[in-house]
Amino acid sequence: MYFFQRRRSDENRRGTATVEFAVIAPVFLTLILGMLEASRMFDTYGQLAQVARDGGRLGAMDRSDWVTSGIHSNDKIISDIRNSLAAAGFDPDKLEVAIEPAGQPGESFDLDDPDNDLDLFQVRISVPFSEVAAMPVPSDLDYDLSTTVTFRNTKSTIVQ
Repeated sequence: MYFFQRRRSDENRRGTATVEFAVIAPVFLTLILGMLEASRMFDTYGQLAQVARDGGRLGAMDRSDWVTSGIHSNDKIISDIRNSLAAAGFDPDKLEVAIEPAGQPGESFDLDDPDNDLDLFQVRISVPFSEVAAMPVPSDLDYDLSTTVTFRNTKSTIVQ
């Protein structure tokens, strides 16, 4: 009699474990996939921030030695930013890159204009999250990953 009761209890417990797994597995899988997407988002943001800093640093330097005559500094820096991100696997056509006066998004800032010497400028890079996400993102839930860095438009040089 005791053996029969114990066996029946084990079978009930096995069914309980199956139900518990069926309830917990989707939650656990959702958490894992969410962590993977968040990790990918932070990695993308880090790449955008690093390239924006590099572009801002170039804009803050004396560009007379490395910008070819007839090429606008803004165009050269934006082109370099796009090329760096394309080498990292981003679609350059989906990137938005802008050099703007600090605190005035949407305005244009001419790095070569002498009136802008010693003024603050910002390099802003943004990319739609759907371009870097591992899973499909509905268009109504898509948003831009964006980073901005601010530098002073100077003619500093690197001295070694």
